[in-house]
Amino acid sequence: MTDTSRVKIDPARLTPAQNYFFLISAIVPRPIAWISTRSPEGSTNLAPFSFFQGVAADPPTLMVSIARTKKSGETKDTLANIQATGEFVVNMVPGELAGPMEASADELPAGESEIDRAGLATFSAERVSAPCLADSPVNLECRLSREVAIGSCVAVFGEVLLAHVREDLLDERGTIDPDRLAPLARLGGSLYLPYGKAIRLRPASGSR
Repeated sequence: MTDTSRVKIDPARLTPAQNYFFLISAIVPRPIAWISTRSPEGSTNLAPFSFFQGVAADPPTLMVSIARTKKSGETKDTLANIQATGEFVVNMVPGELAGPMEASADELPAGESEIDRAGLATFSAERVSAPCLADSPVNLECRLSREVAIGSCVAVFGEVLLAHVREDLLDERGTIDPDRLAPLARLGGSLYLPYGKAIRLRPASGSR
């Protein structure tokens, strides 16, 4: 017999913080967008976000949700830079970059670079001003296409203008082999999920 017993959780009865922690424990695993930006003054910024997903293929578009403010009350540097320049780069996070990715979540004063603090190597993007992380195997150059304010967050939609992919990740179809990328995923709280092994449930020709 199927067990239909459930605990009912009403978001209206929870605080925003409680809703946040519940959602990040329920919506799992989540991909990580490690976003690099450059301010109009030239300083670089780097931060990870896991409310992130691809949303369209024509034009190729992704979305990342960013909280408006730091604990200090200032606008998040990533959001401020994207709004000011209309540009950003999403760098994908394989398991071996877990340490520097997590360290880049620390809030630094505006203008202080997480990239410089961690000593991360970069290379110049071709179509945006933000830098690409050299150790990340996939870099997506993005242009802001729209933003949607939702409560204390802003959902940022970016059109992917150019992708840089490490050659050994590509399979014979020109797509990324997940076993070679071995991406890191986010769970609830401070938990992360290292890549295991992909399984195929239907022929690769289908789309969903």
